[in-house]
Amino acid sequence: MKDIASEIHNKHKINIVFDEAADVRMRDRITEEFINWQPLYDLFVMAEEVVVIIEIAGIDTKDFYIYVDRLSMMIDGVRRSPDILNREYCIFHNLEISYGRFNRRIDFPVPIEPKRHQCTIENGILTLKFPAVKEKVIPIEDD
Repeated sequence: MKDIASEIHNKHKINIVFDEAADVRMRDRITEEFINWQPLYDLFVMAEEVVVIIEIAGIDTKDFYIYVDRLSMMIDGVRRSPDILNREYCIFHNLEISYGRFNRRIDFPVPIEPKRHQCTIENGILTLKFPAVKEKVIPIEDD
């Protein structure tokens, strides 16, 4: 890992790790067999930035990490079940909310600048904004 940055946004500590692309892909394969669910996300490009919106309701910010490189990101963590579900005499009638380990890999449609990100959390929705890498055009001169 190159470095680890902890960002404070909206009074939440977000664990973001900036990494090499090969390391993100390797971590994806290693944790794949232990994953219980994947958070939902939206991804879109606006002007010169890539925006990712991830549903993380009920997940404490200390319970997940975000790994980012220029071409992809991965969110990895755990949603813990409420204490009420751990009682000795609990009969489940309906259980639709996913708990346990989660992992989601997101590929960007264009390269991004990971360390120049912005992130916010509001009402269980994590929003990440990354500037898109501007393409350099090198003119070719005719002789």
